[in-house]
Amino acid sequence: MKLKNTLLASALLAATALSANAATELTPEQAAATKPYDHVTIVGRFNAIGDAVNAASKRADKEGAAAFYVVDNSEYGSSGNQRVTVALYKADAPKAEEVKNRVINGVMELPKDQAVLLEPYDTVTIQGFYRSQPEVNDAITKAAKAKGADAYYIVRQIDANQGGNQRITAYIYKKDAKKRVLQSPDAIPADSDAGRAAIAKGGEEAKKVEIPGVATSAAPGASVAGVGRFFETQTTKGGRYSVTL
Repeated sequence: MKLKNTLLASALLAATALSANAATELTPEQAAATKPYDHVTIVGRFNAIGDAVNAASKRADKEGAAAFYVVDNSEYGSSGNQRVTVALYKADAPKAEEVKNRVINGVMELPKDQAVLLEPYDTVTIQGFYRSQPEVNDAITKAAKAKGADAYYIVRQIDANQGGNQRITAYIYKKDAKKRVLQSPDAIPADSDAGRAAIAKGGEEAKKVEIPGVATSAAPGASVAGVGRFFETQTTKGGRYSVTL
């Protein structure tokens, strides 16, 4: 009996420690207001956004972080893998220093944590040979300014062909852009058995179920028809540059 009680106590202590060490996922607003102590990168195959968030949570726990936030999630190579960048926070994390966004050609560059909160009104796409990211920023902001944008966020940047050309698409925003209605990217799918069970329980459990038609905080986007459909965007072709040594 004594051994049984000892094992039970050990199990309870282990469960308590595990619960205490579980990192919390921050909302975009919380992440923007808090300073991370480190960033880590995870590479793997994730079938859904929730899988990437779960992997980020496990990595945060392994690193001993009190909280985490998925900063970026992009394709890695041509193998189907994804690269997930995660910001890690301590329990006593200081407030983030106010950083002014860059303004290029009169158009403000938005970081992802700000872009996901806003509704874009259109997109711009450029294509050409760019020797550096500053050249990309210069070209995309000129295209954005031509459409009357006050801010932009590059949502896609890919190789257009084997010749070194790139195709870049950005969401563009007005100064008075509307706030997006968001929900957690790891919400339980509403049409799943788990989702139906949570709804049946009601209360806090029901709140964990996704709301159909509501965007997640994992990526920027728009609910306006046509916005973000890349094949319908205006395209600006850039020239090819050469350097003579």
